[in-house]
Amino acid sequence: MIEVVFGGAELRAVTPLLVVVLFATTSLLYEVFNDDHKDPSRPVWLSLFGLAGGIVATVALWENGQAAFHGTFVLDGVAAFTNVVCLLAAGLSLLMAPGYLASIGVRAREVYPLVLFATSGMMIMGGARDLVVLFLGIEVMSIAAYVLAGIHRTDERSGEAALKYFLLGAFATGFLLYGMAILYGATGATSYDAIAAALPKAPKLLALGGVALLVVALGFKVSAVPFHFWAPDVYQGAPTSVTALMAVGIKAAAVVGFARLFIVALGSLYGDWAMVLWWLAVLTMTVGNVIAVAQNNVKRMLAYSSIAHAGYLLAAIVAGTPRGGGAVLFYLLAYTFMNVGAFAVVISLGRKGEVNEQFDDYAGLASRQPLIAAAMVLFLLSLTGIPPLVGFVGKLYLIEAILQAGYVWLAVIMVLNSAISAYYYLRLIFEMYMRDPSRPETAMEPAPLLIACLLVATVGTIFFGIFPDGPLDFARDAFAALR
Repeated sequence: MIEVVFGGAELRAVTPLLVVVLFATTSLLYEVFNDDHKDPSRPVWLSLFGLAGGIVATVALWENGQAAFHGTFVLDGVAAFTNVVCLLAAGLSLLMAPGYLASIGVRAREVYPLVLFATSGMMIMGGARDLVVLFLGIEVMSIAAYVLAGIHRTDERSGEAALKYFLLGAFATGFLLYGMAILYGATGATSYDAIAAALPKAPKLLALGGVALLVVALGFKVSAVPFHFWAPDVYQGAPTSVTALMAVGIKAAAVVGFARLFIVALGSLYGDWAMVLWWLAVLTMTVGNVIAVAQNNVKRMLAYSSIAHAGYLLAAIVAGTPRGGGAVLFYLLAYTFMNVGAFAVVISLGRKGEVNEQFDDYAGLASRQPLIAAAMVLFLLSLTGIPPLVGFVGKLYLIEAILQAGYVWLAVIMVLNSAISAYYYLRLIFEMYMRDPSRPETAMEPAPLLIACLLVATVGTIFFGIFPDGPLDFARDAFAALR
C-alpha cells in the first residue's frame, strides 16, 4: 500500500493549481450567494486575478525536476511552461468573453469558474507522470469543456457542439481507459518511471496494444486525423471565446501530456510508435490544410487550420529529442498569441450578436475597420509562417528539430503543407483588402477588455518573433531535463 504524504515538495508542486482552483471556487460561490448582479465584471476580474496568481505561483515555485506524490506529479520546467501557456490562453479567452457573451445573449456567468476549472485540468495534464493522474487531468478539463461548449443554451449549434463533443469524448475516454488497463497489465505499473523500467521485460505485443489505444485517445484530444471529426463542428458551434480556449489551451495540455507520456514512459518503444506518429502527423497536417482550402466559414477554416497545426506538433514529437520537445513548447506559446488573436478579431466583428463568420463578411474590412483588418493580417501571416513574426520562428525550430532527427521527408511535407496553408490565409486577406465592402460601415462599440486581448496577442506575435531566445532556451532545457 502506497503511503500518501503531503510535505513541502507536494505543496510547492500543487500551489499554482490550488491558486486556480481556489479562485474558481470563490467565483462560483460569489455567483451563488450574490443576488446583486449590477456589476457583471466582478467575476471576470476575480477569475483573471486567479489566472494571474497561477502564473506568479508557477514562476516563483517551480523547481527543475521537483517531484511530488511519489513522482506521480511534478512542477518541472515542462510543467511550468505548460502552466504559463494554458493560463495565458485562459486569460485571453476571458478578456474576450464578457462583451461577446452579452452580445449573443448569454447571461450564464458560471462561464468564468468553468474556464478556471478547465484550466486546472490542463495544469494537471502538464505535470502528470502517472497514468491515473493524466486521466484525472483529462477528465477535469473535459467535463468543464463539455459544459462550456453548450453554454449558449438558446443556440442549436452550441447544443449540438456540446453533444458531439461529449459523446465522442466519452468514446475516446473508453479507449484511454482500456489502453491504460492493458499497459498496466503488461508492466504492472501506472507511474511513467516504473513503466519505462518494466517495458523491456514486458510482453511486447500486449504493451503495443495498450500504446495503440492510447494513441487513439490522445489523438482525439489533439484533434489528429482520423480522430478529428468533432473539431470543426464543435469549434463552429461553441461560443467563439470558448473555441479560442479549446483551440489553444486544451490542445497545448493534450500535446504536452502526449509528449511526456511517449518520451518518458514509452521511450523504449520509440522505434514502434515513431512511425505510427509519423503517418499520423502527415495525415493530420495534410488533411487539415487541404480541407481548410474549401471552407467559406472563418471559424471552420480556423478549426481545420488548428488540425493542421496539431500535425506540425506531432511531427516534432516524432523527433523524440530535447530540441523537438523544446520546439513543441515554444510553438505552443507562439500559437497561443496568433490563434487567440485571430479569434478575437472574429469576435470584434460580431459585437451586436451578428455571426459575421463567412468570408464575404470580411469584404472591404480594411476600409471599414483598418486597425482590426491590420491585426487580422498580422495573425494570419504569423499562422502562415512569414518572418519576422512568431509563427515563422516557431515553424523554423520545428523543422530544424525534425531535420536533426533525420526525418527529411517529414520536414519536406511540413514545408509543402505550410505553402498550402498560405492559400486560405491569403484568401481572407484578399477579401479584406481587395474586395468592396458588402455591408455598410458601422461604428465599433467600446470594448476595453477585447482591445486588451488584441493588444496582448499583437505584442506577443511580434515580440517573440523578434526575440525568441529566452522562452526557446527555457523550453529546450526543460525537455533536456525531462529525459
